Amino acid sequence: MIYEPYSSFPFPEVFREVYHNLPYFFINPSGLNALSTKSKEMLVRSRAVVAEFLKCANSEVIFTSSSTESNNLAIKGAVWNKRGSIITTDFEHPSILHPLKTLSEKQGLKVVYLETDKTGFIEPERVKEAVSEDTLLVTMGAVCRETATLRDVNGIIRAVKEANPNTLCHFDLWGLYYPTSQIDLRELDMASLDGPFLFGPQGVGVLYVRKNVRIRPLIEGGTQERGLRAGEENLFGIFSLSKSLALLMEREEAVKKSLSLCDRYIMENLSLPPVFKEGWKAPGLFSYGLKDMEAEMLISFMEKKGYFLSYPSPCMANRIKSRIKEKCGFEDLLFVRVPPLTSIGDIKTFLNDLKDVLEKIGSMV
Repeated sequence: MIYEPYSSFPFPEVFREVYHNLPYFFINPSGLNALSTKSKEMLVRSRAVVAEFLKCANSEVIFTSSSTESNNLAIKGAVWNKRGSIITTDFEHPSILHPLKTLSEKQGLKVVYLETDKTGFIEPERVKEAVSEDTLLVTMGAVCRETATLRDVNGIIRAVKEANPNTLCHFDLWGLYYPTSQIDLRELDMASLDGPFLFGPQGVGVLYVRKNVRIRPLIEGGTQERGLRAGEENLFGIFSLSKSLALLMEREEAVKKSLSLCDRYIMENLSLPPVFKEGWKAPGLFSYGLKDMEAEMLISFMEKKGYFLSYPSPCMANRIKSRIKEKCGFEDLLFVRVPPLTSIGDIKTFLNDLKDVLEKIGSMV
């Protein structure tokens, strides 16, 4: 049996660490007693690990409940009560598009939606041309979630700053196992991390906010997280995420080698039309076009093979399908994520089963 969340399931070592420290997750780190002091120490150490992972200062790490909250905090917090424009693309996650829609309707900000190519890629020069004196923020995903295309983040940041040094740049880093291998965070103003993508539990995310960048909090009522995110910290989630990131750093060489081998094998052996941009595919992620079939049917047939895959909720699925058809020219997409240290044997088995299912569906249409 292969279950889709396996791709973001925590490392076994994390479970053991969590079990041994379980009582401290119920203690308020802001308290003054001895138990609170222990919880506070865990929070401080966890923040240091995340900072090491991002190669930034501890004070630049803000813990949130999810990458969705991180995106909202970055976008709304950066332009609160300001006048001007924001730049994004027409191929983004709802946690970026929805806050922008709200800011446009409620605050009167102008939102510029740059058209990407069919793979979700956009040239830095296109972004630079759109930047003006009143551009407050440029925000987008480092990886296009539908197509697995990695964008030229460093090139976009340089282009934006050349056009207007005062324009803030924010990227959602979902889709990158090792963000600093592709992106120089020293040049980036804000960045969102998704806890579950990096093998943390649901309910935890991170917002990197570069020193001297000023944003307004969404949640008020306390001084936690430099006053940018009030409320008791989710120590269980934060601690678990930090342990996962520590293991990713410890195993970086092996993980990158594993991803490279699996990437090459899948691209050489999966005979479906790729949607990602050649030469700009995010490591461990794939997106292929489905013709004359829908993902729901593929999921149903793969379940009979022992693979429990997932699909968005009906309300989101219809919007995504419409966007995929309009942008990529396919009825639907097959999105594959390869977890770190997956064996080639497992990949071979998956591809063989997938081939059988695709042939069966093809004979029915």
